[in-house]
Amino acid sequence: MRAIVGKNVARRAKRGREADPRVVRSRAAVIDAARTLFMEQGYAGTTMEDIAHRAGLTKRTLYNNYADKEALFRLIVSDVITVAEAFARELRAELATGITTPNLRDKLHDVAARMAARIVRMQVISLRRLLVGESRLFPELAQEYFDRAPGQVLGVLAESFEGLMRAGILRAAPSLDAPRVAAQFAYLVVGETLDRAILTGIVPSEDEARACAHDGVETFLARNGAGYSSSATRRSRRRKNGSTSSV
Repeated sequence: MRAIVGKNVARRAKRGREADPRVVRSRAAVIDAARTLFMEQGYAGTTMEDIAHRAGLTKRTLYNNYADKEALFRLIVSDVITVAEAFARELRAELATGITTPNLRDKLHDVAARMAARIVRMQVISLRRLLVGESRLFPELAQEYFDRAPGQVLGVLAESFEGLMRAGILRAAPSLDAPRVAAQFAYLVVGETLDRAILTGIVPSEDEARACAHDGVETFLARNGAGYSSSATRRSRRRKNGSTSSV
């Protein structure tokens, strides 16, 4: 009984320390310092001493809260994954609300604008550049990031597009399944700007990202919108109608 009471007291004391504004500020400073240094110097080029100095803390204080720089690196990646998962949930809610043929264009433009604003930005670009650089050291972390961040967004898009394809609101080519259609939509909307930013480190302006996303939706709809009919589908219809004329 005494041991249980002691554990409860220790847990309450820990929660109290974590809620202390000074502790909260210190941890925020550490995370910000570690993120900045990892982006600037890479994982291998950053030391705990560098992080403590940038955060304005002693090494002892830093080690009291974080075991090593790997723990900090994983925490930074986890924070971005959490944001991406929240965005995926927002997309799922948005795409679940009454999409019809008449409002499809507006809905997809809204989704594309949100993707451009949330994905083509410095925090995401910097983390992806860092993960690419450190993928040999942390291959499982890079895989986890893909599965839980872009992978989840692609999954939400595929889930929604599958329903729209069944309803005839989207008319993809017969050879394409919903995941492939979702991947094509995502690349048309943010792929080029994202790739360029990852390779050059230069993030496009918000206006440029939105303009690219807008053009991507129009290209996507030209092929997959309600008025689209693939050449294979047209040939099938002509055979059924007994027509041999070419188009």
